[in-house]
Amino acid sequence: MADYKEILFSKAFKIVPGLDYNRFSYELREKSNGSFIIYEVVMKENESWESLRDRIFPKLVRYLKEKGINPSSGEGFIISLFFKDHVYIINGIDFFKTFCEIEGLNFSAFHFRVLRWLSE
Repeated sequence: MADYKEILFSKAFKIVPGLDYNRFSYELREKSNGSFIIYEVVMKENESWESLRDRIFPKLVRYLKEKGINPSSGEGFIISLFFKDHVYIINGIDFFKTFCEIEGLNFSAFHFRVLRWLSE
């Protein structure tokens, strides 16, 4: 399997230089009239998949639930994935599908993982 970082980066619908991110996110929020949430994730340079997975995904699904978004649908949010000097903008559904791809899960199994995270 390819490096998990490359898989995540390939799912980005937009790559923004880090210095331009604040302007980009402001414009994106203005265009959308607040119709979605932007969830920001910082990926450490030498971080393993397991570390990123355990650090990000449980917190993300709890946050989505608190905001009234179905935490296993992948809809209503985008991910801003910060790595080095770039920000990779990924649709929520693509972020969750990538989780499934890397973990070897189908979306039903992912749903049960979400339920487990919510119960912790």
